[in-house]
Amino acid sequence: MKFLPRLLGLGLLSLIVLLLAMSCESMKPSANEYGSPNRIKGATIEAPESRQIVHFTDSSTEYVTPRSELARAFIRQFGDGTVIDKIQVRKAPVDKGSAPSYYVIGMGLRNGQFRAMALPLNTGGDNTYYLRPNAERYTITGSNCPMCFFNFENGRIVGTTCGERISGATCDLKVESNNTLFSRAR
Repeated sequence: MKFLPRLLGLGLLSLIVLLLAMSCESMKPSANEYGSPNRIKGATIEAPESRQIVHFTDSSTEYVTPRSELARAFIRQFGDGTVIDKIQVRKAPVDKGSAPSYYVIGMGLRNGQFRAMALPLNTGGDNTYYLRPNAERYTITGSNCPMCFFNFENGRIVGTTCGERISGATCDLKVESNNTLFSRAR
């Protein structure tokens, strides 16, 4: 009879240790949390804040995010009265053998002056491309230039060019390290 209390105490202690071990097991990150191996698609980690913009098929370009929604987002991002009326996804020229690079570009006018913004897209695999909130933002402001163009070198934006040779016409490029194109309103 003296063993029964000890056996009962040892059983309860074992139960407590077992429950403690099970609770620690549930604290491990699940397979679908951000940063886990199952969230890696292609060469890019798909962050929860990333937004799928486009999917390419053999014969077409399918905008997953509608162009009208992209135009509204670009207008909010400019935040200065720029009206965006054209959206395109453009493949940037790259050196032979390099992976393709794509940009989503919004173009429009502010007080009669040409404006455009380009944001690089990241591959998600299967010909899908995503916009990340920490993607850099390239903004062109034209002065006396009816149409400005981004200059690319090996898949990166390196400058701008005015579409017409007009004396005093310039296209100023501003580069910022992030964007708030699809940030939630607070």
